[in-house]
Amino acid sequence: MPHFARGFAAIGAAMLLTAPSWAATPSAVAEPINVAPAPPAVRDFMNRVVPPPVAPRQRRPDPRAASPTIDSRTTDLRAALLPSPTGDAFFDRWPSNLSQLAPGTVISVRRVTATAPAVLEHPVRRAVQLKFATTDSHGAPSFGTATLLYPTTRWRGRGHTPVLVDNLAIDALGARCTPGYAMAHARDGGTNVPDRLPPTIQWSLDRGLIVLVPDHQGARMAYAEPIVGGRVVLDSVRAMLNHDAQTDGGLGVSAAPLIMSGFSGGAIATHGAVKQLATYAPELTPRFRGTALGGLPADFSLLPGSMNANWATGVLQVAALGLIRERPQLLGDANNLAIWLAMSPIKDSCTAPAGLIGPTMWPMQLMSRSGDPFHSPLAKQLYRVTSMRGIGSATPLFVYHGSFEWWVPAVGARAFVAEQCRLGVSVDYHEFPAEHFGSAFLGFPDALSWLESRAGGPRFIPSPIPRIIGGCPRPPARR
Repeated sequence: MPHFARGFAAIGAAMLLTAPSWAATPSAVAEPINVAPAPPAVRDFMNRVVPPPVAPRQRRPDPRAASPTIDSRTTDLRAALLPSPTGDAFFDRWPSNLSQLAPGTVISVRRVTATAPAVLEHPVRRAVQLKFATTDSHGAPSFGTATLLYPTTRWRGRGHTPVLVDNLAIDALGARCTPGYAMAHARDGGTNVPDRLPPTIQWSLDRGLIVLVPDHQGARMAYAEPIVGGRVVLDSVRAMLNHDAQTDGGLGVSAAPLIMSGFSGGAIATHGAVKQLATYAPELTPRFRGTALGGLPADFSLLPGSMNANWATGVLQVAALGLIRERPQLLGDANNLAIWLAMSPIKDSCTAPAGLIGPTMWPMQLMSRSGDPFHSPLAKQLYRVTSMRGIGSATPLFVYHGSFEWWVPAVGARAFVAEQCRLGVSVDYHEFPAEHFGSAFLGFPDALSWLESRAGGPRFIPSPIPRIIGGCPRPPARR
């Protein structure tokens, strides 16, 4: 390990000594300098100075790491990158019969009414957690969890009480960082605060909506993976409906209209859900009235230029680790430093601790075996798969973004809206004079009011906040 420590100490020196050549490295296209390949000398130094990691051999196979497409060494390495158990079997135990269960099949149910209100700082009539079967990005069996919250306020709109599928910005690697774990454990010190700011759950409960909160990063905590996120979201809805059908008298959701919302990391899962809805869960399509997405990273190829080697570096690196968990082939370009970091306590971090990596401003080129992580064939394949270009949303959309976004550039949201309009999707686009966090607060009241109106609530009237309005909205169909 001393050799590894010396390697870490040498990183800073390498960055200082090579800064002029780094800055002078030309790019083949007009793109930010922080996306350019590392100079060969830096690449070779990083590949040489840090010793290879030794992944512990598994005493018993970790089903989360198993895959028929990877060898035993990669399986052991993948297991070492996955989050530590929470200590709660509801979230930790991998059912042995998963391969026999259809997606959305309920595995386990429990009430968390005693703990959820204290975490949310809001009353709930009932809080139920569901564990259910789902599939990963390659179609292999997996499981998901979600929390179903019932309001103390009566729905005053038309028709059945709607269900809001609220995909929160989990943005973390640790298994204790999910809203489900938090609502079952009354503010365990290691958890994220589940969506108190902005208060989308509380806003919705106040209006009498039932709220379904999926732990959309899945059993591997695959942050930023839209295929997994979308499938967990859709299977959480299936599980909710299956549980309702299995409960004497039902729980009030069998005929409920469905609406969906997600911001930032939650928008990644929401994006995955609306684009997989028609093919993965077509029976749910008629139930969904609309979807709101805010701060959406629709095009991952834009993010290195806005997030690499600056204060957002920590978030970008954590997202890369989340993607590697689900797609171990990405380990092919990860150097020893990257793997050591992925095996470190970072693997159990929540949003705030992960963000503390940002002040180091370490570029991701330092963690790439090729020195060029953003132009490799693996990167290009990842950009293509995660963007899901050419697929239209199966629901009408309300998209909101910040004009002054420096992390998730607005050009990506505008391109997403333009494409969805070309594909015939009804899109309301609202661009606020704010950055990422400001747009979350400015946009969520209008987004949720729009959703409520689609589900039988009052007519949507935008707030007086100045914004750019665009898209291709069409009036909702009469029901």
